[in-house]
Amino acid sequence: MTNNLLINALSLQNPWWSDPQFSNDDSLRHKRDLFQDFLGRVTGRELITSLVGLRRVGKSTLIRQTISRLLDSGDDPRSILYFLFEEQSNQKSTDVLRQIIEYQISRNPKKKSYLFLDEIQYINGWNSTLKYYFDLYPQLKFVVSGSASLFIHTQSSESLAGRIQELVLRPMGYGEYLRISEKQDSPENFQHYLSWGEFPYLEKLPGWSEKKEYVLDFVLRKVVEYDLPRLKRFYGNDLTNMLNVLISHSGQNIEIQNLAHDLGLAQNTTREYLSLLEKTHLISQVFNLGIGFRTRSTRMRKVYASSVNAIVLGSFRGLDSDLWQSGMGNIIETFVYNYLSRQSETININFWRERQVKEVDFLQITAESKLPIEVKYQNQLRESDLDNILTYCRKERLSQALVVTKYAEASRTIDNITVVFRPAHLLA
Repeated sequence: MTNNLLINALSLQNPWWSDPQFSNDDSLRHKRDLFQDFLGRVTGRELITSLVGLRRVGKSTLIRQTISRLLDSGDDPRSILYFLFEEQSNQKSTDVLRQIIEYQISRNPKKKSYLFLDEIQYINGWNSTLKYYFDLYPQLKFVVSGSASLFIHTQSSESLAGRIQELVLRPMGYGEYLRISEKQDSPENFQHYLSWGEFPYLEKLPGWSEKKEYVLDFVLRKVVEYDLPRLKRFYGNDLTNMLNVLISHSGQNIEIQNLAHDLGLAQNTTREYLSLLEKTHLISQVFNLGIGFRTRSTRMRKVYASSVNAIVLGSFRGLDSDLWQSGMGNIIETFVYNYLSRQSETININFWRERQVKEVDFLQITAESKLPIEVKYQNQLRESDLDNILTYCRKERLSQALVVTKYAEASRTIDNITVVFRPAHLLA
C-alpha cells in the first residue's frame, strides 16, 4: 500500500483530524454495560487492551463511542488514530500495520497516542509487530479488537504475555436490551428478546428468515467456516456440523464418546473442536462439580450456546410457533446460564449430578459462597420439583437456593433452607 493511499485511508477513517466540530452518531446511542469498564481500561492502564467477541455484537460501535468520549474530554484529536482492517482488501500485511504506527509516531512524536486497530485478526503476525512497538514506545496506547478467534494461535497469546488484557463483549442481556431499546419488561418484550434481542442490528431486519440468516450465517457460521479454517487449516464441514448439533441441544448432557460417534470424528478431534468452539465464545462447557480434572474430559458435561437467539431462530418458525409452549426448557436454561456468565469473571459455574438420577442445573461458586440454582420454567410448580435442590443443600449444608420460574415470585424457608423463586424475565 503506497504512502499516499494509506494517508487517504487514514484521513477517511479519522474525520476528527480535519473537522474540529466532528460529531459521531454512535456517541448518541445508549452505551453497552461494558462501556465504562472498557473506557477505564483504555484511559487508565498502559497495557494493550483487546476487545473480542462474536461478529456483529457491537465491538466497533463501542470503540467509536470511546473515541467520542476521549474527544469530548478534551484529548487532542491528533492523538487518536482509528483504523479498520477490511476482510477483503489489500491491507493485510504487517507492513501496512507498521506504516500506520510509524505515521502516528511521526505526526505526534513523544506524546501519548491512542491507536484503535479494529478487526486486527486480518493482519498475519500482528502480535509480533505490536510487541515491538509496545516495548519501544511507551507513549503508545494500543487498543485492538477482533473476532473471538483473535488469540487462537498459541504464539499470539505467548508473545504478548504480560502486555495485554482482554475484555469480552458478549451478546446483550435482557436488561441491556430493555434499556437500549427503551422498552419496559413485559411477556411480549421478553419473547422478542429471546428471539432477536441479543444483537443490536437484528431488530431492524423485517422478517424471521432475515433475522435467522443474520445470526446463523453471518454471525456464527462465519467463524467456523472462515475464521477458524483460516487460522487452523480445518477442512470439511465437521466444525459446522458440531456447532449445529450443540446449538440444537444446548443445555443437554453431552458425552464425548457419543458425540464423536454421531459426528464420525475421533474422540481427541472432538475434544479439540469443543475447545476451539469454546475459545471463540460460540459455546460454553459446564462440568459436574464432583468430577476432577483428570476424568472430566471423558465424562458427561453440559454445553450451552452463547446465543439464545441462535436457538430460537434456528428451531422456531416465528413468534406464533407451538414450540413457545412446549420447547422452552433448554432455551430458558441457556438464557439463565448466559445471564450467570455475564455477572463476573470471578464466578465459576458448574452443575451437580449424582448417580445419573439427582441433578441441580447450576452451582454459582465464588471464593466465599456456593449457590445452587434450578430452572423450572413451567406453569405450575410441584413440591417434588424442589427435591434435588433441597437434597444438595442438605448434603452441602447450604442455607440458600434459587429457583428460576416462569411466573412464581416468592421466598420460602424449608428445613432452614431459604428458597428464592424468581421469574426468568427478572434476571435482567
